[in-house]
Amino acid sequence: MTLSDLNDRLNVLFPPETAWSGDAIGLQIDRYPIDSDIQRVLIAYEINEDILSEAKQKDVDCICVFHPLIFSPLKKIRRSDRIGSYVHDLIRLNIGLIVIHTNFDTHPDGTNMLAAKALGLDPDTLSPLIPDKQFEGFGMGVIGKLHHPMESSVFAQKCREVFGSPIRYCMGSKAMIKSIAILCGSGSSYFQNALDSQVDCFITADVKYHQFHEAKGNVMLIDPGHAEMEQFVVEGMSTILQKDECLQMQFIMSEVLTSPIYYVS
Repeated sequence: MTLSDLNDRLNVLFPPETAWSGDAIGLQIDRYPIDSDIQRVLIAYEINEDILSEAKQKDVDCICVFHPLIFSPLKKIRRSDRIGSYVHDLIRLNIGLIVIHTNFDTHPDGTNMLAAKALGLDPDTLSPLIPDKQFEGFGMGVIGKLHHPMESSVFAQKCREVFGSPIRYCMGSKAMIKSIAILCGSGSSYFQNALDSQVDCFITADVKYHQFHEAKGNVMLIDPGHAEMEQFVVEGMSTILQKDECLQMQFIMSEVLTSPIYYVS
């Protein structure tokens, strides 16, 4: 199977039509020769120096990442530029690069569903916050319910334990939390969708100060952090790919933590 064949199969598993319009997904960096077989694929959250070292050490032919490396058109490929430097290294090492981003967010077993299950939401209550009109079961975000109502402060603590990070939150209109909407990553633009769904709590990341003001008294709003909400992506992708009988290659989960953010406890 070539890199192009692999990308075609990934488009079946994670339809590009379900991704955000304009998202930088799919095959970003090819290999030489283009008809060479792919034997080993590294699944990673994003590209950085440590991921490149890991890929070289594990002798992979391709890296499949969640966060796009190339999002805006590159005018130059220079070592002095962070993105250009990574592109240069991938080409020099002859390692292909494929991106599965918001088309993994929308997958029935994708980013948001993984977070919902990690929080212990009742699987029988889970459904897309915004269902995809073309692909059944796909959609952006997840809504669901806890098995039993939980006090707001207790639920905030649970989020801290599950996501492993400091939690920013504001109180909503209810002291007890039962129904929840989740949109991993930068999902505050879906705040109105969460309100319309009449959930008790909305969990997303990269929330601005004034958005907490808007939520206060209306819906509990929790921000556990961007990478923290998406920490289950690498394992989730690997599970789907390893189970696919059409993909006769080795998939390796990255062991590298790529987030540049540290917290003071």
